[in-house]
Amino acid sequence: MDAAPFARLERLAEAASTNTVLREAATADPSGWPHLSAVLAAHQTAGRGRAGRRWQTPPGAALTASVLVRPRVPAERLPWLTLLAGLAVVRGFPGAVGLKWPNDVLVADAGTELPGWGTARKVGGILTELLPGRPPAAVVGIGVNLTQGPEDLPVPSATSLALAGLPAPTAPELLTAVGRELAGLLARWEAHDGDAQAAGLLADVADRCLTLGRPVRVDLPGAAPLHGTARAIDDAGRLLVRDAAGREHAVLAGDVLHVRGEDMDSDDSPPPKR
Repeated sequence: MDAAPFARLERLAEAASTNTVLREAATADPSGWPHLSAVLAAHQTAGRGRAGRRWQTPPGAALTASVLVRPRVPAERLPWLTLLAGLAVVRGFPGAVGLKWPNDVLVADAGTELPGWGTARKVGGILTELLPGRPPAAVVGIGVNLTQGPEDLPVPSATSLALAGLPAPTAPELLTAVGRELAGLLARWEAHDGDAQAAGLLADVADRCLTLGRPVRVDLPGAAPLHGTARAIDDAGRLLVRDAAGREHAVLAGDVLHVRGEDMDSDDSPPPKR
């Protein structure tokens, strides 16, 4: 596999977590890992997600990779990295896929209804970890289920491209396509000093975000769940949720469930599964 579009690409037969490998390598040798360096593992044994969730993927059945980015934007605009990486993934392969705010990639219509997901299923996810120091740098972990069967998936809300009837590229092929998309998106972002709205990126993300316009339940850290309608994404990358009383809440972090309208005032919906 040619390294392009990456400045550096390391392929591993196995890794516990590509994010950990890349974070440690870039911290130890910053000059050796420039902007858009990447690590790709054929088998990941202890992948990490948001809130410390962990999972293992069968060898060769998923894209498990991490990309180091050193964007020339103000630090306060870095929360957009996760959304831009998600957009790069959904643009990286054909099919009816979209984003669930803030970091999931969904197959839009995978069959039967599932509480908290409707007919959508999770096919991939993004985990962004900021590195200490200046200028800003981050490791962006990308996981996409390619060829797993039902027995390989940890929760009913998950699927793979193959199970969804979509073309399943190899992991190197998909990483190359996603890398090209990500490089272009980051260049647009940097050209506008990290202003996603001015760069047209806010509109691009909103166009592929399946969460917008839907009734949602947001499980917030240390607070009661928020029920309402996901109205928009603001210029800081936050999800704007309007509750039943008409109050608007700007959500920076939380687990989002897509719910039916009749469930919006109920606290009986199941906890999120990821």
